[in-house]
Amino acid sequence: MSTSMNKALISLRTGSKVLHKEEVWLVESAEDFQRVLAQRLSDGRRDFLPIFELDAPVVTAETDEDAKQTNPKRHKPEFTMDSKFDLEPDLQVHMKLYQALVAVLKVPRGLRRASIRKLAAEFSISEPTVYRKIKVVEQNTTADSLYRAVRRDKKGVGSRIGQERLKIVEEVLRAKHFVDTPRNIPSCLDLVNSALTKSNLEEVSLSLLYKIRNKVTYKDQLLAQGRKKEARDTFRPSVDHLPNNDFPLGTVQVDHTPCQICFVDESNRMPVGDAWLTLVIDCYSRMILGFYLSFGGPSTLSTGLALSRAFLPKDTLLRRMDIKGDWPCWGFPDLILVDNANELNGYMMQSARENYRFTIRNRPIGFPQFGGHVESAFKSFMEEIKTIPGTKFSNPTERAEYDSEGRSIMTLKEFEWYFTDFLVNDYHLSEHRGEGMERRAPLQRWNAGIFEGDVFPPIGLPDIPTDALALQISLMPVDWRVINKATISIFDETYYSGALATLGDLVDPRKATEDRKFEVRYDPRDISKIWVKDPVEDSYIEATFADLRKPSISLWEHKAQKRALGRPADEFKQQRWESMERREAFKLESKKLTKQARRDAERAKRDAAEAITKPVVPKKPSAPTSTLVSRRTNEEIREEMRRRLELRGDE
Repeated sequence: MSTSMNKALISLRTGSKVLHKEEVWLVESAEDFQRVLAQRLSDGRRDFLPIFELDAPVVTAETDEDAKQTNPKRHKPEFTMDSKFDLEPDLQVHMKLYQALVAVLKVPRGLRRASIRKLAAEFSISEPTVYRKIKVVEQNTTADSLYRAVRRDKKGVGSRIGQERLKIVEEVLRAKHFVDTPRNIPSCLDLVNSALTKSNLEEVSLSLLYKIRNKVTYKDQLLAQGRKKEARDTFRPSVDHLPNNDFPLGTVQVDHTPCQICFVDESNRMPVGDAWLTLVIDCYSRMILGFYLSFGGPSTLSTGLALSRAFLPKDTLLRRMDIKGDWPCWGFPDLILVDNANELNGYMMQSARENYRFTIRNRPIGFPQFGGHVESAFKSFMEEIKTIPGTKFSNPTERAEYDSEGRSIMTLKEFEWYFTDFLVNDYHLSEHRGEGMERRAPLQRWNAGIFEGDVFPPIGLPDIPTDALALQISLMPVDWRVINKATISIFDETYYSGALATLGDLVDPRKATEDRKFEVRYDPRDISKIWVKDPVEDSYIEATFADLRKPSISLWEHKAQKRALGRPADEFKQQRWESMERREAFKLESKKLTKQARRDAERAKRDAAEAITKPVVPKKPSAPTSTLVSRRTNEEIREEMRRRLELRGDE
């Protein structure tokens, strides 16, 4: 048995045509190594196709040449506004083709492949064309259905305005409208008509110019104008299923959003501005696992506190807030999806991942649908926030003349109680739609995944962290410092603990400073104590202010005090600068005098060596006389320096 060498390749790139079950599909994107998302050309239906069931459309040399003429874009991927049309084929050829297509239809669907290839080769057309004509014959049982309609309104714009005028119009549009900084169509009209007038051609109307522009698909218009992201977001198929999202704690998303509500302070009930909400959501059940509110923007602290709440049971929190209801969520997720912010990708998150065995992955840039669950939750919360006096609404237009600061009523602590009660007794119990929810509440699907099983068998109760404090410390902001005599200096403060002496004794002081630093965790809300990690015992040592008289203080208050104190020594700044300038001038003058003295001595030595009459060499003076001469010469030099400096000062 001989096998033909078929060198055709199945292209899986975006825009490639593939064959699946005798249907031609257009590849839109690769889903994974097993399937691609494609669109069927016959009816526009989209579906996922198994890669190993695909085939390449057969294209011979003749059919390839035919395809070049019938579909210029296939061989010209660059931007084009070509508007040619196929010529009407001969009647006899159509009758023969119709009979051949009817014969193919009589063959069982699974055995048509060979007949279609033979028909395509006989009529010098491509296999996709045969499939399209088979569809036409199935819907219309006459040979006339194979004719292309010849109507004036279907011949294209070019047949009505003339190819010469159309060419000029397209050139102007290509140069002025389909560019990164495009002109709009009305402003292009004057340029088009000016070019037509110079060529002694009739002007075009605005409506006709729009029709010529609209020959190009909207997607191609966006791409030609450099709006790739908009084209991708508009025409890219959305993700139907988030990977690893088939059971509770399979995939968790973390993100931040402004609360859009003006808060008041707790002492005077005066407006202090809005706050940020950090949210942790379970993508499988839509349960909110944890959150944190802060006046500061997104930070490592807000992320760590929100995650620590998500990992720990909520019973203590609900009792402290005196809120009745169930919030049965705790445990470590398999995957945490985060955006590309620094506070979600720093050392704190990476060290927590190593300690508690979960995976962190960034959401793909430019793919907002990967964060759809948390974004949808944010929208629901914003609708609730709009009912609170002091809301800032979503935008200035919606807010209009509403006085957010004047009507604000809640402190951040009060809003935390309000939001927690809303989560536990409203949001978690409300009907949800979307993938897998089936109009169930988040709490119902969470319970189903834990005890009954849903997509997967029940996973059972998650593990509970045994040391809540150690978990919270590991999710605090981190720094590195050197231990010096049982103390650590950070924030311009000194911290002490007797246990640090033992830890510091383990370090060789001859090593570089970077090799002698220890990991230090701190809570910016109270910097009166810090925690130093013992790498040997894998535990944290608590250290407090060395000066026990100092009260507890937040990092923000500490920095504010330093700013208020200022820099008193700046009072003498100008005087120090003037002194530095005088000293620099003195050094330069001394350098000049020294150089001049050396130059004079060298010149005298050379003159004496080259003179015709050799000078009488004096007798060698005694040591005391030599010392006296040298000392007198030095004094003369110093006197000369003083004199020059005095003259310079007078000037």
